[in-house]
Amino acid sequence: MRAFTRLALAALAFAVTLGLACKDSNAPTATPQTIAKLAGDTQLALTGTPLNYSLVVRVLGSGGSPFAGAVVTWAVTSGSATLGATSGTTNSQGQAFTTVTVGGTPGPVAVRASVTSLAPVTFTATACDHPGIALGDTVAGVLATSDCRISGYYTDFFELPAATGPQGVRLTMTAAFDTWLEMYRPAGFVAANDDADSTTTNSQIDAIVPADAYLVEPSSFSLFTTGAYTLSAVARAAGLAGCGLVWTTRGVVISDSVTTTDCVDSTGGVKHYADLVAIYLEAGTVLNVSHHSAAFDAALFLHNGAGVSVATNNDSAGVPTNAFIQYTVAQSGVHFLFVATNAASATGPYTLTISSSTTLSGSAPLQREGPQVLRVAPLRMPKGRLQRLWSPAARRTM
Repeated sequence: MRAFTRLALAALAFAVTLGLACKDSNAPTATPQTIAKLAGDTQLALTGTPLNYSLVVRVLGSGGSPFAGAVVTWAVTSGSATLGATSGTTNSQGQAFTTVTVGGTPGPVAVRASVTSLAPVTFTATACDHPGIALGDTVAGVLATSDCRISGYYTDFFELPAATGPQGVRLTMTAAFDTWLEMYRPAGFVAANDDADSTTTNSQIDAIVPADAYLVEPSSFSLFTTGAYTLSAVARAAGLAGCGLVWTTRGVVISDSVTTTDCVDSTGGVKHYADLVAIYLEAGTVLNVSHHSAAFDAALFLHNGAGVSVATNNDSAGVPTNAFIQYTVAQSGVHFLFVATNAASATGPYTLTISSSTTLSGSAPLQREGPQVLRVAPLRMPKGRLQRLWSPAARRTM
């Protein structure tokens, strides 16, 4: 959000001019002495989209004090981009800014900020290509030093549309190096994987997602890794078979069944069965989940990424045999939801609904500022962190 308006800038410039006019005419004229980059350098953005943050400079006068009223000129000196403003006047803190939208040509972008008589400063950005990939496609790619680099990881980007939902998706990345694969939607992070299983360094994501536009990001587990890879995207059933890890996100309704081949809790010598989903949650948001079944007494168990139980429910207020969780997220990160039965050995069909709302019932939806792509990328987790977390200690009758 802009910290000041054009009206405020105009008023400030007027005040500075008036103040100078009232000074002794024999006093030396104040002039800017230095200009420096303050914020917004070395950002990434997908081609055709704005940078997440404005470019900000600070102009100082004599004695290192902020210089108000200096005219800063902005210009794109290389690459493809458009500016929100090509000139502006520094405020009382000596700051001036502009916004940048990178163009349709991938590669480096340079934007120069200058003040008359001072050496200019140059901001750099990178426009990242994002070709389309569809379910059923397999593409050959290469991680190269010319690719977009996020915290030392070379990364490619592919747009994957899901026209309807819930949509089951399987993404697979194979290469001679240790791969890393991520998936995003405009609202934020969806899924990640390092190794598909303990026998491979290839990556695989199974997910059930609502209709939306998704961004698939193939990368490497290790820093500064380059090399050829293959990426495939296929449709899979929108279900939770076995005890495999399936990612999901807010705004999905999943119809499935608890079976004897799902996750098993054998506490007390009796067996309880559950399906498992992983979901990324942001601190301060509210997760609303309902679990309905006409075949058994439903139960829900939510664990954080460390495997600690943070919310459970057996009987909701509306229908005693249904389960409902309304949880205010304490810490951002991956959470694991077990869609379970309360009675031992129970099986049967159910419907799981994860609300798109991020607030308590009846509240206004959570609003976020600015583009969310790349906001948490890449979400690096140690090998083996995404383990199965069906913890017997979490089960209890409520």
